[in-house]
Amino acid sequence: MLYPSHQGAPDGRVVVPSQQYHGPGQQATANALTSFVTYAIAMQDLDEKSFPDEYEAHRDRLLKLEPMLRAHGILDVMEIRHPKIKALLQRQ
Repeated sequence: MLYPSHQGAPDGRVVVPSQQYHGPGQQATANALTSFVTYAIAMQDLDEKSFPDEYEAHRDRLLKLEPMLRAHGILDVMEIRHPKIKALLQRQ
């Protein structure tokens, strides 16, 4: 039996490279990016003075995720538009 020289779905479709799973490191990066965006959206809608504990928790989570995103170049290609979050990441 001959096998195709590329990976494909059983129906003959070729798997798009961005949809292929290459290992735990890439999955962790994708999870970090998803978490970062989730926390950033939650943080931008919070009033720092009305909800200081929640704001600080989101800020700390963003700062913990930042090194992984920087190491993988995510923050080099992603523009942070919210002024407070942008300033937070520029301090580091």
